Amino acid sequence: FAATDPVAVVGLLKELGASPTLTAQIQGESLLNDGTSIVLYTVAYTILSGDTEYGFGSIAVDIMQKVLGAVGLGMYVGFIFNGWIAWAADHFHHASALIQVSLTICCAYCAWMVAEGIFATSGVLCTVSAALVLADDMWRSVVHKESMEHIWHTVEFIGNALIFFLAGAVNGKVMMDDTIELRDYGILVLIYIALNLIRYLVLKVSQPLLTRLSGDGSKVSSEDVLIMTWGGLRGALGLALAIQVRSNLANGHITQDEGDRVLFYTGGVACLTLVLNATTCPMLVNYLGVAKTSTGQRWLLG
Repeated sequence: FAATDPVAVVGLLKELGASPTLTAQIQGESLLNDGTSIVLYTVAYTILSGDTEYGFGSIAVDIMQKVLGAVGLGMYVGFIFNGWIAWAADHFHHASALIQVSLTICCAYCAWMVAEGIFATSGVLCTVSAALVLADDMWRSVVHKESMEHIWHTVEFIGNALIFFLAGAVNGKVMMDDTIELRDYGILVLIYIALNLIRYLVLKVSQPLLTRLSGDGSKVSSEDVLIMTWGGLRGALGLALAIQVRSNLANGHITQDEGDRVLFYTGGVACLTLVLNATTCPMLVNYLGVAKTSTGQRWLLG
């Protein structure tokens, strides 16, 4: 349940004129959540499956290896593809833009496959690290920036749509069966409330650190913490992992009913955040005064 999907909230904050520091911290926190969530999920799922015996020390070592190894490997892959993209930057060749877009897609798949298939580390962290290297130095070599952005936005939209459609179809089947009882809906509401409270407490404790990490030195206010808390929509990654749990059932170590409930709770939390958090976030932003409309925007809006 930890992984968040802030695309809609970040787009809203940019449209309303919120601080760039706030939007950058929400995006960065989501990337960190995705990476750490899948690492912890992998360790927990491996323990549950009975494939490996873990102690506290071996768990800590395994997590560090997966995190540090994935980040280092991702940076290495990113540097290779960054040089390749720069080498293909020929403004006078009609295929340069196509080649560069193809290289970014290949970079994502290569980072994932090398990390997961060869080094048995986190493919998500490796891919994110490679993408950060490209994002930092690639754009000055990109021939057609608009094409690059449009194609990746399309890939992102299709991926999210497929996962949500698949999760909705499977979750609908689960809800139509007799597995889900009335008390499960009450547990779902309690999980939703607990997740928001825990998220608020973690962000509140981290408020001084977030202020120090802000690029322009601006203070992260309590209002910003509330927006980051309420904007933590649950999305594609949690649904994808829940679908895997329901399909594989930890190599038979959990029952089908338990797998169905994992998917129901995950899909239910994602649904509640989309229905409640996403729809009320604009009102919360305006109420707290986080969004600041520029003089030019106020003049255009009359």
